[in-house]
Amino acid sequence: MLLARLSPKHRSGSSYSYQSIITYCARNIITSSTDHVFVRLVASRQIPCQSIARVWPSSVFDCPKTSEYVKIFAVGHSNFDLRGSIRLYRRHNRIEFKDCETVSDALQLALEQGENLYPDHIAAMWTYIFRLLSKGQQQKFVQKEDVAQLELLIWDVLEVTMDSLPRMRPRDFATITLQLAKITNRVSSKYYKRLSVSELALKNILLDERSNPQHSIFDLLAEAANQILFDCEPRDLSNLSYAYSVLGYDPRIENNTTLLENIADASLDCIQQFNAQDISNMMLAYTKLNVSHDPVFHSVGDAIVMKADLTSFKPQAIANIVWSYASANIQNSGLFKKVGDEIVAMDDLKSFDPQNLANTVWAFATANVHHPALFKKVGDEIAWKDNLTSFNPQNLANTVWAYASANVHHPDLFKKVGDEIVAANLTSYVPQDFSNLVWAYATANVQHPGLFHKVANEIVAMDDLKSFDPQALANTVWAYATADIQHPALFKKVGDEIVDKDDLKSFKPQDFSNTVWAYATVYEPHRGLFKKVADEIVVKDDWKSFNSQNLSNIAWAYTVANLDVSSLFNSAFRQELLNHQIELIDENFRQLYQWHLWQTKEKSNDGLPDSLLDPCKQIFLSADTRSSALQKDVVSKLTSIGLNPVEEHVTESGYSIDALVEINGNKIGVENAHGSCCNCYGWKFHCYEHTLEPRDIVFIVFSQLGRLVNNCEHGSAADGLMGDILAG
Repeated sequence: MLLARLSPKHRSGSSYSYQSIITYCARNIITSSTDHVFVRLVASRQIPCQSIARVWPSSVFDCPKTSEYVKIFAVGHSNFDLRGSIRLYRRHNRIEFKDCETVSDALQLALEQGENLYPDHIAAMWTYIFRLLSKGQQQKFVQKEDVAQLELLIWDVLEVTMDSLPRMRPRDFATITLQLAKITNRVSSKYYKRLSVSELALKNILLDERSNPQHSIFDLLAEAANQILFDCEPRDLSNLSYAYSVLGYDPRIENNTTLLENIADASLDCIQQFNAQDISNMMLAYTKLNVSHDPVFHSVGDAIVMKADLTSFKPQAIANIVWSYASANIQNSGLFKKVGDEIVAMDDLKSFDPQNLANTVWAFATANVHHPALFKKVGDEIAWKDNLTSFNPQNLANTVWAYASANVHHPDLFKKVGDEIVAANLTSYVPQDFSNLVWAYATANVQHPGLFHKVANEIVAMDDLKSFDPQALANTVWAYATADIQHPALFKKVGDEIVDKDDLKSFKPQDFSNTVWAYATVYEPHRGLFKKVADEIVVKDDWKSFNSQNLSNIAWAYTVANLDVSSLFNSAFRQELLNHQIELIDENFRQLYQWHLWQTKEKSNDGLPDSLLDPCKQIFLSADTRSSALQKDVVSKLTSIGLNPVEEHVTESGYSIDALVEINGNKIGVENAHGSCCNCYGWKFHCYEHTLEPRDIVFIVFSQLGRLVNNCEHGSAADGLMGDILAG
């Protein structure tokens, strides 16, 4: 019988006191489900309500294994108030951890409670310890003796915590797991280099030698959590999933499933009961851990869409939810429309902090959701601010990236952000911020030379660019080339960094393509870079991974650089051109035709396959020719001295020359190698070194206008050109 197993310390003379019975039941009833003595005592009102409330911990009331007892108790005591009794219990049995000044004090206070330390006390203790660490007021002077002594104390409390797991209610269990996860993240060396005694002791226990979470602890918690998932409330499920996202891993459970997969299954039955914060935390957890569970995402999205409004959702919750869906690549147009319409309907967005604003537009752009009114609302909010000092570098970069990606024009926003960056100190910016910023301005075709030069100078001043990943390097030079911003020092810095790498295995086809295209476009002849890229592509021998744009850009870039690598443009390359022929656009056809002329006329190599040559040539010849102001000025000068130039002369190979004149029986082609009017594309830079058709035409090309337009107006440039022609 249950009463027969009461320990001597609970006996009062020859009979048992109410407190003895209730205290024992509180600690043992979960594992004594076959005993019915307590049930009969409660039902017959032999145990007073007041005694229950004072002694029996609140954790037992919520434990599913004691639900039968609670129901019988309620029937036997019509005046019983469960919530009120829990509050009464906590008032009588609360431990004042807030009076503790150090982690050591809190741990010792917990251990001093002995058998009166219940699960809700343990949860309160770990919560308070995290608050103490967050205040940063712990002892900074570290002695080995202090650390070792504190470690023993922590182990003792952890042992008590683990021993209490079987009798914990889900709320306390989830709270303890979350607080331990936050403490582990706090003491991780990835975030904090100088640790206090308390932080160092906790780190030695909660992290392994590689500074990863100690799986022996958190796997045990995961196994225990897995047993109670279907008894958890929404907040408990949300906190458990969020805890492991903080730790950065999803423990594998029996039957080859993971904890978060099982949490998702348990959540499906109660999705409608999740509040805004629960939804936000849970979606963030699944996204950060890259756990794919479409049913949960779809159920959550549908639940949000069905709500009358989102007034209960704070800005952070709104931003986090759409960010999670975009990051997880989960399509839910109804959810995004609901969120977008809700934001647009707000009087203002003052309650949205910079992170909320940036994450929201980033999510809509990444999910490719068209909502012009939302982008206008957010853009106006940012542009109208007095300053953007509250925006961190990532906020600024992600915001303009979103507008460029979504092809939304907002000149005031771009000017505001650009001016802020020009006036700011960029030492806190990381490579991703730099590349996203310049990429956004180039893609949006927004002119802001000050921003480009500020960023370039900052990059050039770095000791090295090892912190730039391949995409950041490629996107940076691509942006400067696209925006037509000349900065030789930047291109040299990036080129040297790539050449100095042991290999380029981490570069993707798009990285190769964007990089060499950028150098060719601004005519930065970094031959070491071109050779390094060519050698890597040859070694990989995987042209099949390159798309049509990659293939044509690389062919065109090497044409401009006039760097012939016979092993690069091999039969496999030509075969891939045929495989992608249906995907080629006009620009690709023109690029490939120029590559063909270079290969066949300059290098005597095989060119385009016959089936591809004719369409490439036809599209190349059909290109519109445009005259720049400088070209018109030059032609006017040539006409004024009686040379009667022929504008836009088309050669047999298909190239259009700005002007053709005849002097003393010699035909001379006059070409502005830098102007946008030039129909030579890449050849406008290349042909000044190599004559395409060396019969009667001589090219006079002044790349980047050189000395002829150095601080001169167009008229004087034309005069200088005439002097060169007549002198020749």
